[in-house]
Amino acid sequence: MNRALKRRLGGLLLAVAASVASAYGARGFTGRVEMRIPAPAFRVMGSASAPIEIVEYSDFQCPACRAAEAPLRGALGLYGYKVRLVFRDDPLTTIHPWAFEAAVAAECAGRMGKFWPYHDMLYDNQGEWVSSKDPKVFFRSYAQKLGLKRKAFDSCLSSPEAASSVRSDMQQARNRWISGTPTFFINGRRFVGGNQFASLGIHWIDQILKKRNTP
Repeated sequence: MNRALKRRLGGLLLAVAASVASAYGARGFTGRVEMRIPAPAFRVMGSASAPIEIVEYSDFQCPACRAAEAPLRGALGLYGYKVRLVFRDDPLTTIHPWAFEAAVAAECAGRMGKFWPYHDMLYDNQGEWVSSKDPKVFFRSYAQKLGLKRKAFDSCLSSPEAASSVRSDMQQARNRWISGTPTFFINGRRFVGGNQFASLGIHWIDQILKKRNTP
């Protein structure tokens, strides 16, 4: 390889490196990047002043996400006011055909004041609706059980605004190079899957609280 070609290749590599560095800086891969496009208030549980922030990227049709609910709910019960949970949608549509529709349904329930109970119903009854040819029958049933008005819920299910909110989360997941669910960010540090959250994630929370001397 002659020197001129080497210089050209070297310049190209530097340009690529600079571009990647710029992208990382702009997207905040290790910080609280999601707050640049804040999650709707109904998808946030806990105080903004909590010393621990857990940001979860999840898929309602994902079996691993369902399994991760146990350690996550356990952590919320254990740490209480010390934790703020932010839920982000990341439906893996290539393998979970109803995940996007479920996320939209939860978004609509949230807009009507029932996100978290609807969120729990989707996970707790996952085996019921994922095998259905028309899961919207179940989505409407869950909404009815929570006292949501049928006409308003149905209107929201077909609204572009609700779908757009889910797609916005999906784009943020891509920006953070998330390729699997559930993925958690605990004060910016990434933990993938329920097992990692239950072991390394909980240890990380304890470390943070210990350093802050949080009672």
